[in-house]
Amino acid sequence: MASTSVCASCLRALRQQARKEIQIQSQSSFASLRSKQQPNTRRLLSTTARSFAAPEPQQQQRFTKPPPPKSSSPSNANPSAFDLSQLASQLRKTDTLRSATEPYIAYGSTEDLFRACAKQCDYTVPNVRKSPPEPAPKNAAQEDVGVGSGWWVTPKEQGGLGLDVTFNTWAQVIFLHMYLLTVRLRCFPKEHAGIWHQNLLDHFFYAAEDKMAVWHGMTARGVRNKYLKDLWLQWRGLLLSYDEGLINGDAVLATAVWRNLFKSSEEADIADVALVTAYMRRQLARLDEMKDDMFASGEVDFEAPEAVKALAGKDSSWMHKSFSSEDLKELEQAQAQPQTQTQK
Repeated sequence: MASTSVCASCLRALRQQARKEIQIQSQSSFASLRSKQQPNTRRLLSTTARSFAAPEPQQQQRFTKPPPPKSSSPSNANPSAFDLSQLASQLRKTDTLRSATEPYIAYGSTEDLFRACAKQCDYTVPNVRKSPPEPAPKNAAQEDVGVGSGWWVTPKEQGGLGLDVTFNTWAQVIFLHMYLLTVRLRCFPKEHAGIWHQNLLDHFFYAAEDKMAVWHGMTARGVRNKYLKDLWLQWRGLLLSYDEGLINGDAVLATAVWRNLFKSSEEADIADVALVTAYMRRQLARLDEMKDDMFASGEVDFEAPEAVKALAGKDSSWMHKSFSSEDLKELEQAQAQPQTQTQK
């Protein structure tokens, strides 16, 4: 990616490497100093009268503690994190090292990004933890219903969206926020965007499999793999439907939100669908203003959906504007142009 930021793991490794080099230099300096002060053993074993003479001043120094080795540069003795960060940032600018370290940085950064998505909605099934375990309550679609937290599953009486506290709701809410991040990750360099997208998706499937085993009693790996494949197909369809909405307008995007998040329910409130659509547009604008370094450091968060209520509750000025005959002609011409192009 275009960022030259370095993760904490890489910075820690560079700091340890610097300390090892300083220790090796100190040991080599100490060994060279001892070799200079080592007395001549042949003279100690000699039988001549000179061997019984008083030791020379240089020989007396061998019983004293040698002075500590002098460091060549004070800055190398205690390298600061800022210096190591600058060194790593310079090394990251090279294409070879950046390609080698990108998967590690992407893995750690996307873990923080997924945590930001998981904060929006979470749930547990307390009946499973009872002794003895009790079956979880079911909804009309025979899905396990738990106890959740977050605006998306908070009842409408308490100011929330009021979605069912189920595994499917949890997955769709996280999918929605992962899609918002994916749109921004597509702006990364082509050779790195796929790595970030894949790592973000892997974190979701790790969490999804953990939910299945802990709260839904899916101890068989084959059963979990079956549901994970279904989630993969849902994710692929969600990408296509939300991308179509971004291109063709809010009406198409609202339809995709209604199908995925509200399960195409006829009882869904159109105001809630409009609120989620406005929320997605606003978050995409916020993410577009963020720099790549913020994604590398994991400093990405989402705005509270309550802040969009005032925006979604306003009527558009075009709702109360009457169309003139000229406006209708322009609209008819705009609708006729795509048809003529397809016929050609």
